[in-house]
Amino acid sequence: MKKIHKELPILFETAHAELASALEMLAACKETDSPKQAFGYFMHAKDEYNHSSSFFKMLSKRGKKASVRIARDFRFTPPSLIRKGYISNKGFLIDTMKLKDFIAFVYTNELLAKSSFENILILVGHDTKEGKIISSIMVDELRHHGMAKKFFLKHYPSLQPWQLMIYRAKETINNKGRKLYDANLKLLDRLLTPLYVALAYIVGTMAKKLNLNEFKRKGKNLMNVSSNSIL
Repeated sequence: MKKIHKELPILFETAHAELASALEMLAACKETDSPKQAFGYFMHAKDEYNHSSSFFKMLSKRGKKASVRIARDFRFTPPSLIRKGYISNKGFLIDTMKLKDFIAFVYTNELLAKSSFENILILVGHDTKEGKIISSIMVDELRHHGMAKKFFLKHYPSLQPWQLMIYRAKETINNKGRKLYDANLKLLDRLLTPLYVALAYIVGTMAKKLNLNEFKRKGKNLMNVSSNSIL
């Protein structure tokens, strides 16, 4: 059970990241005027949807073995993609970035994703059925990285290696920032929930002591009711 509790948050975050990538690539597909680029974005989105589906299945399998209280914390809701920062509330990346920056984002994140999957592969085991699925996903991520690199070299041949290193460092910091934000959100939830419960108890106790007889109007002449009273 301890192993399951360790795997749940990792699979939960990975499933979110893959689904967000699918939506980002689909948005890019709809924005481009190039049929060739649109097809590439669409196939990339399709891969990412399949990846997220695989991770949600792994998550569901473990959620069924965990307690209801634990499993509830790892239930997926679409708004969590924005709340966790995987998709910006300002819009999709293709809408807020220059094309060069967007391709650099894909280029760097596919490599970062592969590194994350290597750790998950160790967690679930190389020779397991899930391990083989993750190995297949890693092949897809390397292919996506290669496609982004090919586009980069063709359209931005003057881009220097150190500039790509800056892109990668930036995305690494962003990824760590998302994890820190999520951890702080959970901490605040644990700290504030008792306060909310206490306030609700105090308000409920006060409401019980209120005399509501004044509000009973049945059989009364409303013309005789005080003007200061609430009708």
